[in-house]
Amino acid sequence: MRRLTVLIGVLWMGSLLAMAQPKFASKVRKGIVSVNTYDKQGNLLHQGTGFYVGSNGEAVADYRVFKGAYKAVVIDDGGKSADVDMILGADDTYSLVRFHVNTKGNAVIPSVTASQPMKSTIYVLGRKNGGVLGDAQAVIADTAMIQGKYVYYGLDKQVEDALIGAPVFNEAGNLMGVLHPQMGGKNYVIDIRFRNELKMSAFLNGSAAVALNNIFIPKALPETQEEALVYLYTKSRSTSNEEYLDMLNRFIATYPKNAEGYFRRATPLIDMTRFDEADHDMQQYLSLAGDKAIANYNVATLVFDKLRLQPEPAYEKWNIDVALKYVDTALSLNASQTPGDEQKTEKARYLILKGMMLMNERRYDDALAVYEELNRESGGGSPTYLYAISMAREGRGDSIEAVMEPIDSAIAKFGTPLPSEAANFIMRRGQLYANSGKYREAVQDYNQYARLMNDKVSPVFYYERSQIEVNARMYQPALDDINKAIELAPREPLYYVEKAALTVRVNLFDECIEACQTAIRLNPDIIDTYRILGYAQFQKGDKTAARANLQKAIDMGDETAKKLLSTLF
Repeated sequence: MRRLTVLIGVLWMGSLLAMAQPKFASKVRKGIVSVNTYDKQGNLLHQGTGFYVGSNGEAVADYRVFKGAYKAVVIDDGGKSADVDMILGADDTYSLVRFHVNTKGNAVIPSVTASQPMKSTIYVLGRKNGGVLGDAQAVIADTAMIQGKYVYYGLDKQVEDALIGAPVFNEAGNLMGVLHPQMGGKNYVIDIRFRNELKMSAFLNGSAAVALNNIFIPKALPETQEEALVYLYTKSRSTSNEEYLDMLNRFIATYPKNAEGYFRRATPLIDMTRFDEADHDMQQYLSLAGDKAIANYNVATLVFDKLRLQPEPAYEKWNIDVALKYVDTALSLNASQTPGDEQKTEKARYLILKGMMLMNERRYDDALAVYEELNRESGGGSPTYLYAISMAREGRGDSIEAVMEPIDSAIAKFGTPLPSEAANFIMRRGQLYANSGKYREAVQDYNQYARLMNDKVSPVFYYERSQIEVNARMYQPALDDINKAIELAPREPLYYVEKAALTVRVNLFDECIEACQTAIRLNPDIIDTYRILGYAQFQKGDKTAARANLQKAIDMGDETAKKLLSTLF
């Protein structure tokens, strides 16, 4: 009897609710769904109301339901569930999200096309916890404008929190807004037409960017090919290969004749070692591309990058000869085009890539021929090509004079006073001087390099200059430089070892011992440290410690320490 009484009470309350709901509720209820969102671990995150505004699965909900979500599911009026497969747009300030549901068919709630008058009655219908359709009624008490074209309606009273994010209807049963939380004792409604602002673009505004960055469900692409390509570019370095690949798959499915999509998809496929698929995409790109010369150059670059930056695992279809064939095809196609500045510029790009490939393969004669051709076609006035000629000559073993001649020519092209752009050429000449035993000339170039760089140089620079100064017997400048290297990189043990080697040479044994001890603390596996330390300790009269450190060096495989031990003891 008690169960029957409870059941009758529930049915009676249900009938009252049905009576309280507006007449059009039965027509729109199929378009109102429950939304459940989940975190990364699959735990329930939020529950709320959503509603369909398009027959293709397009729906709207309160953004807070989706914030932090990695997955979302909607449950319709009949209890059937479907996944949210894509976010179409979102806004943090006005707390709205537009999304797409993977459904074969859905009811659509018709929307208003104009703002609603003051004092008109509105109806709220939303799914409460458990999916029950709840409702509320209010009157528009005041309005404000958003962006000059959307209305923000103030209601005359509060509405229960369970209906936040629910659709709001006018008396005719047309969708006119979304219920917002209460402020100052009353709720607000944002114009449903504001959903038109919720879309993806290549460069999102702050409010949209914040909202979308806090939702981890896949995002839609912008609506046009051009903007979608820009968006893909902006996302290429900030998303995982899997997420980026998903975007590219959707772009290609939408625009299967767009060559750029296939070329871009090849990059994450290579990163994921899916080489056959990448090669297929590259061939598709070549067949669809309008400018075949540029397309072959781009493919050559991609193959070369794979060989150079990702040599393992190897892919049998790609080697340096394949990459060179693509760039030679680009050069051949370029030669058939109408001569002009653009053709000349593209040819230079292709030759630069070819030179890089040949240098990487140590085919210095062939590389030199490429760089000399580039230099001739530039009128012989390009410091960059002269630098490359110097590198190729050095690679094939030319005399130091032949290697240095193009560098001197390049430096002369800059004129006087030398600009900062000449710094790398000065450094190159200094290194060549050092390699040929002209240490004081090398020091002069290193000094000039530092001036051109306004002394904003690395600790490696000071270390290298100190080494050259030692060879030039310029011991005090060498000591100053190694101390500067240590100041800039105090955790680098090599610099302390080099300081020890220098200070022991000039009989600064206390400084030598201190440098060795620091080097050992930072890295106890550098053999030279123990030999130098042992010798310095011997000179200071600490023969016991000296013998122990020399023996330590011997035990680590230092033959020089063995000879030194037999000489000293």
